[in-house]
Amino acid sequence: MTAPAFDEKLFITELTKHQPALGAFCHAQLGDRHQAREILQTTCVTLWLKASEWDTARPFLPWAFGIARFTALAHLRDRGRERLIFDEDVLASMSSEAELAAERYDDRLDAMRLCLEKLSEKDRELLRLHYVLGRSIKDLSQELERGESALKMALLRLREQLSQCVTRRLNHPL
Repeated sequence: MTAPAFDEKLFITELTKHQPALGAFCHAQLGDRHQAREILQTTCVTLWLKASEWDTARPFLPWAFGIARFTALAHLRDRGRERLIFDEDVLASMSSEAELAAERYDDRLDAMRLCLEKLSEKDRELLRLHYVLGRSIKDLSQELERGESALKMALLRLREQLSQCVTRRLNHPL
């Protein structure tokens, strides 16, 4: 029995679909955004080079996590002389936790989208201005003619509301 032919389109689709989860996994492994980007990039190149080894009858993400884990380990070994390095047992434990979290990334993202849709346009705009565009509380306070304390409280309530909504959706999907 011969191995199925490499399906480039399927591979690219899966890699693109799961890249945010892989990025989150890499960040959890290293705790540094810049190093995580470097590891993600190296992981993606390695995945591409090993694409023909992927068994399409099995899920893509666990295979990709394995490649990312080894890439992170190699990176940490290369940095071995630096001050704070996790030992391999700690990294393995962190990997397991990061895999679980990254696997739920798409579910959390979908839940967040649905929860954001439930908010008023005014609340969504406040969140966008502060968290997406990075506008400071002080600037928003002046622009919206609202007190800084009131804006901080509004953002806190919105974060709590979104957190509870996402948790409900993940625990009780409809």
